[in-house]
Amino acid sequence: ADLKDSHGRTPMSYAAENGHETIFRLLIERDDVSVGSKDSNGRSPLSWAAEGGHEEIVRQLVERDDVSADSKGSNGRGPLSWAAKRGHDSVVKLLLDNDRVKADS
Repeated sequence: ADLKDSHGRTPMSYAAENGHETIFRLLIERDDVSVGSKDSNGRSPLSWAAEGGHEEIVRQLVERDDVSADSKGSNGRGPLSWAAKRGHDSVVKLLLDNDRVKADS
């Protein structure tokens, strides 16, 4: 359930990016899935979910201790930056309300 494709992406990464909450929940409950896994560009499922504006998925990921809330990809962008770039106000607020997210990330 945690196999990476040629881009280093996992099923969790794609579920987070596309807002597939049911699939996301099935994957997040498994012990053999790394929810903080990064792809070839250094992006995590949290980064993809934030860019897509998928608030519930972002909420579940940012609350986990095994997920880096400020993790940046190879382009230097973190989840907060992606959410702001795409205009996802509710995701930006959710991230800023979390103590583990720095406003300058």
